[in-house]
Amino acid sequence: MSVVDNAHIVLYMKKYLCFLLLSGLFLCPKISLAQQEDNDVNYHYQSNDDAVQQHIEQVEKKNAILSKIGVGGTAGLQFGSYFHVELSPDVTYHFNKWVCVGAGGTYMLTYMNTTGFKDFSHVFGARVFVEPHFFNYLALHVEYQWLNYDLYTISNNRYNAVRTNSHNILLGGGYYQRAGRVAIYLLLFYNLSDKKYPDNILDSFVVKAGFTYFLK
Repeated sequence: MSVVDNAHIVLYMKKYLCFLLLSGLFLCPKISLAQQEDNDVNYHYQSNDDAVQQHIEQVEKKNAILSKIGVGGTAGLQFGSYFHVELSPDVTYHFNKWVCVGAGGTYMLTYMNTTGFKDFSHVFGARVFVEPHFFNYLALHVEYQWLNYDLYTISNNRYNAVRTNSHNILLGGGYYQRAGRVAIYLLLFYNLSDKKYPDNILDSFVVKAGFTYFLK
């Protein structure tokens, strides 16, 4: 082989090595960039999965709390020398399917009809209670109820109204049935205070019907 041929071979080899070197310098950043992009995508998906899981856990926790909270109330009628219509909204918290506690307000519209006197009056109050449930259709109920009402007195042959308070402990029970997010009940109470008007505006026995709507 001549010296010229050897020179050509060396020249080609130098060109080939230069091509490989330049190709490597050009491709390496692209490979590194592609790997970085793959890592970023994987991290993004992982972050999204964590966020979704965290959101699901928060929703489940919120729903678990809301499923224990109920809103509703009772309504009642009472007849006699006077009658009243009662509406008592309340909020309940159910620790489990067997027992709950609650609090609420009371409004009554009463009508007095005694000898020589007839009048409407308004009664306001508040109450707290605890209610155990049995066999999915029975309930016991213990309640403290405070009422503020008009106490009528006679002076100079005239009736005068003075606002006064009544403190009542109600003990009773009755029918309770829950279906899905709604529960209905019909309860009979005995007023342990057992005082007659004018010392108490409630009779000894009180009947109430009501419902509870669970938030979840």
